[in-house]
Amino acid sequence: MKYILKFKWPVTALMIIFAVLSFIFSPDLNQLATEKGDVQLPADSASEEARNFLESHGEDQEMMSLVLEFDGSVSEHQSDIESYISDLETIDEVQNIVNPFSFDADMQENFINDDTGVMMIPMEYIGNETTILESAHEIEEMNVTDAEVSITSNELIQRTLEEDAMNGIQTTEIFTVVIILVVLLVMFRSVVTPFVPLIVVGLSYLIGQSFIAWFVEWFDFPVSPQTQSFLIVILFGIGTDYCILLLNRFKEELQHRDKTEAIIHTFKTGGKTVFISGISGALVFAVLYFAEFEIYRSAVGVAIGVLFLLLSLYTVLPTLMALLGRYLFWPSIKIKGVDESRVWSPLGLISIKYPTRIIFTLVAVLIAVAWFSNDEVSYDSLSELDDSYSAVHATNVISDSFDEGVVFPVQVTFSNGEDLITEEGLSRLESISETMTKIEGVSEVQTVTRPTGEPIDDLKVRSQIAQSEEGLNEITDGLAEISENLTAVSTELSGQDTGGGDLSELENGISEISEGVSGVSQYLQATGDAEGAAAQLSQLEDGLGQLSEGMTAANNELSAQQEAAVEQLGQLSNGLSEMAAGIDEINQGIEDLQSLMTGIDENTAVDGTGINVPAEFLENEALDQALDQYAFGENTAVNMNVVLSVDPYSLEAIEVLNDIEDTVHKELERLDRTETDAYFSGVTSMNRDLDQITGEDYTNVVIIFIATLFVILAVLFRSLILPVAMIGSIFVTYFASITMTQWILSLFGIDTLNWAVPFFSLIIFAALGIDYSIFIIDRFREELVNHSIRGAIEIAIRRMGTVVITAVIILSGTFAALYPSGIVILVQVTSIIIFALLFYAFIVLPLLVPALIVTFNRGNWWPFRMPGGKEREDKFKDE
Repeated sequence: MKYILKFKWPVTALMIIFAVLSFIFSPDLNQLATEKGDVQLPADSASEEARNFLESHGEDQEMMSLVLEFDGSVSEHQSDIESYISDLETIDEVQNIVNPFSFDADMQENFINDDTGVMMIPMEYIGNETTILESAHEIEEMNVTDAEVSITSNELIQRTLEEDAMNGIQTTEIFTVVIILVVLLVMFRSVVTPFVPLIVVGLSYLIGQSFIAWFVEWFDFPVSPQTQSFLIVILFGIGTDYCILLLNRFKEELQHRDKTEAIIHTFKTGGKTVFISGISGALVFAVLYFAEFEIYRSAVGVAIGVLFLLLSLYTVLPTLMALLGRYLFWPSIKIKGVDESRVWSPLGLISIKYPTRIIFTLVAVLIAVAWFSNDEVSYDSLSELDDSYSAVHATNVISDSFDEGVVFPVQVTFSNGEDLITEEGLSRLESISETMTKIEGVSEVQTVTRPTGEPIDDLKVRSQIAQSEEGLNEITDGLAEISENLTAVSTELSGQDTGGGDLSELENGISEISEGVSGVSQYLQATGDAEGAAAQLSQLEDGLGQLSEGMTAANNELSAQQEAAVEQLGQLSNGLSEMAAGIDEINQGIEDLQSLMTGIDENTAVDGTGINVPAEFLENEALDQALDQYAFGENTAVNMNVVLSVDPYSLEAIEVLNDIEDTVHKELERLDRTETDAYFSGVTSMNRDLDQITGEDYTNVVIIFIATLFVILAVLFRSLILPVAMIGSIFVTYFASITMTQWILSLFGIDTLNWAVPFFSLIIFAALGIDYSIFIIDRFREELVNHSIRGAIEIAIRRMGTVVITAVIILSGTFAALYPSGIVILVQVTSIIIFALLFYAFIVLPLLVPALIVTFNRGNWWPFRMPGGKEREDKFKDE
């Protein structure tokens, strides 16, 4: 410190120049957060595997939904709408715009709700994701209809969140400065003191954010839209705390030392405490680098900021102290001793007097409260934004006018490298679709075989057999009619002396065919055996062919009769011709039925599915539209959209997705298609992956965090007991605080926390809260050399109470600057941290920590010797 004071002006000038140049020449951290701060899931997560597969086939386009809201019927505005769609087709960033009017009435119901006057126009966005908001605004500006327009997609919602976060950062910066100035002005009753932390911390913030931006640009350093917000409040929060600690100690030292000696002794004692706290905080945030999840890793930037904060504290602050001296506290130039805390002093005395009671009572209460913590979290990004944003409004309108999950369905993609658009492939696909519709929470399933979501009953074998039975009954009736007509013709001929022959053989043949058809019908009804029915129909077809030939022969014979009976025989001949044509039609019908039965028999998927997609279905022109929408990769991959009846962002939707995935895999196994890959994508799939990775990362990082903090504290304080007490007090406070905060937030309609809140609130509170423990323990260790354990902790509590309470109030005020941002995650994190800090400062630190120290006595330094060594141990009994 002597060298710093000796070269204080060059050092300070270098720091200022360094900060200014860094700020000028560094990239824009906000812009980098927008470009690189997306939620990135591990490559082996289900939704990421699905994204990679779709991307490899050029199918990873962002689907946007343009929403038109009319006062009346949508169809009345068809001309304007189609004109609007034509204009949109000129935009380079969008393609495959769906015109709902090009579909049939059933298909249109998926896009048009005339009752509410709402129309949805899907389209693919192929432009740069970072400019999707600008493209969406351009689409809305091109509206030529009378409708109110809005547009949504998953990427639009994420970009809207980021834009909201960026706006919130500007608000946070202003409020942070204002709150620090006001609180310090009240606390120190000085117009000079409040500006000292702003100068010291401000320089470190400019340098810190500049280096983070460079690291992001050069080394792909983890970043998120929340990085800068956390950097601001944490640096200004703990930076102000450190300044308060050093300024208070400087004020204390000025009572009996000159300015230079006071500075040196301040940094020799309080400076050591600040250094320990700063290094501990930096390492705590640094261990987040070992997290897998990018959003969690993005908080590593705070560690860089803390290092530059320490640099600024050890260079710029001594210069300000040397320059201003006691005028740092102007107009209160007269230096008085630091007042004892009116809150901590009585609480500390109670704790020291009744340590066992305090420990058991307080720990029991904290554990009991923490037990009721609700560990459910929310992945609903929409709830973090109000309806004034276009993407949010469009989503809400679609949810009100169509099924809730129609905007963000679960997309299941099937592929096995072979052509799936076959009779067998589509039969299996329809079978899986049918099974999926029975899952609770699934509204409908849309795919090639049911593009509108409505099942086609004619694809079911049961329905096809029933229709075949009806066809056979009609054939039987037709044969009966032909038999009657033959009898009439035979009777007529018997009364004529024409020698036309006997038609009884034809009648007998008709009867036999009729009985055969009835037999096939009964056989089908009883057994459902398509193969057997096909064989019997083949025999009947041969018999009908012979009958048709007989009819033709009889007709030719009649045509050759005598001229005397020409007119009458001509009528009979016409009758026979009609009957022959009828037999040909019946023969064609039996041939069609035989083809259907053969198709059912040869379709290997029928037995497992009860579904048969006939060959003529594949030749249907309507299938082409469905293939364009659901099939790709030369028909080697097929998409299935599973529309949920629950909110796609809800935890309930994740449970439904789990059921969907289990059902798909079981169906593929049942259908002996285990080689077919199934990919699951969509908002719900991403949220499920988030739930899994955040849960795993939370546990892993907390373990690393505790181990790192324990090692740091054990080395610094040469004890294995004190770190346990300090870390334990942090964790019981946090879990009790998060429970009580949830109760308070529930009063304002917030029932679940954002998924990232528990992690960030724990890490931030632990990093901040441990500082205050270090403040007390380090002062306790300093006083221990000349006092008993009880006396030393009592002095530490009396001396540090005002410092800690002041620091906590300032830090709470700094975090409160996040409230005006309106960003849900920041508001929730702020609420938990403020409550935890206040609870820790006013209850846990003055009660639990002294009680633990008095109870452990000399065991606090196990297995090492306590400060002062044997000489100190001999001097005090510490009973």
